[in-house]
Amino acid sequence: MGQTLRPSTLVPRGFVVDDAASAADATLITVRPLSIASACPGCGTRSVRIHSRYPRRLADLPIAGKPVLLVVMVRRFHCDAVLCGRRIFAERFDGDVLAPWARRTARLDDIVHHLGVVLGGRPAASFARRDAYAVCHSTHDRRRRRSRRNARDYQLRPNRRCAVDR
Repeated sequence: MGQTLRPSTLVPRGFVVDDAASAADATLITVRPLSIASACPGCGTRSVRIHSRYPRRLADLPIAGKPVLLVVMVRRFHCDAVLCGRRIFAERFDGDVLAPWARRTARLDDIVHHLGVVLGGRPAASFARRDAYAVCHSTHDRRRRRSRRNARDYQLRPNRRCAVDR
């Protein structure tokens, strides 16, 4: 009763694998988006004219105890709208998969957030290091503070009393 390997769980939805390489210390997966067009963030006009491509490197969930580096080939498009101020724009991805300017995938960022909330900075960083993804203790703290979900999910309230053990 073995489980089959489903590539759809290894790669975020909306992407296809171009290349995969495994070294002694990490796994490198190169992916590209499936869509053929992208909407301009300035005016919303969809464009299919590709200007260029560039690699974007993101940390992803570990595989077999090794860190994974996801290399996304991001395309830059021409905006053909006359009144739009942008001539060239980079394609944007679903925020549930890859947030703009993110260094980690959303699924790894969720784990970083929850570890930061449950364990705190240094213990969370130590746990993450053992789980094959290196995240600094200040990253856990910063991610926890930055999260808008923090108060809603965990109902954190400021302390009203402080007791000292004797």
